Amino acid sequence: MSFMEPLLALQDVDTQIDELQKELHDIPIRRQQESARLQDAQERLSAAQAELRAFQTRVADFELQVKAVREQVAKLRQQQMTLKTNKEFRAMETEINNRLHEAEALEGQQIMAMDAVPPAQSRVDAAQERYGAEKAGMDAYVADLDSRLAQVKARLGVLEAERDAALKQVPQPHLRRYERLRNGRRPTVVPLKDGICGGCHLQQTAATRHLVQRKNALVACESCGRILYV
Repeated sequence: MSFMEPLLALQDVDTQIDELQKELHDIPIRRQQESARLQDAQERLSAAQAELRAFQTRVADFELQVKAVREQVAKLRQQQMTLKTNKEFRAMETEINNRLHEAEALEGQQIMAMDAVPPAQSRVDAAQERYGAEKAGMDAYVADLDSRLAQVKARLGVLEAERDAALKQVPQPHLRRYERLRNGRRPTVVPLKDGICGGCHLQQTAATRHLVQRKNALVACESCGRILYV
């Protein structure tokens, strides 16, 4: 085993753990974003349904008003039959005609309200179809996320065990230095290629390059402090 192999093996495990932990954090966020998208479709459906109910209520209200006016007309006609003078009869006839005009106006408004119902129903149907499609897509997506979450957790368990084993292979001085650097610089152990640090990409001095080539001690980048290897 070469001088740097235990540290590189540990870093490889840590890199995998970091990626999985990020995914573990992101999965609930992705679920929440999907739920928000479905909520938008639900709100559109609710708005369309509320609009349809409003038109239907308007139609029913006009129907009740027309019925009430025509009942008044019927009562007035009965009262008209009991009148004794032409003056009273003509006055009652005028009142009846006014009520009939009122009923006709209400019926016209009722028809307009009824004409608005089919388009509103079409909007409800379209919103319902969209919501159904969104929900089906979300259910499948969430199922995939749940499956991936289980896989991530299982893999993390394996990697944690691998990390415990890798830790035992790294000398304590090297481990302390690695852990200290890892808090702020990842990757922590980087290659030195053509005299250039694989982390900050700055040229190293001849003395540093020589120390790295000897492979018998941890050598830090002169700029970023990462551990160099060849």
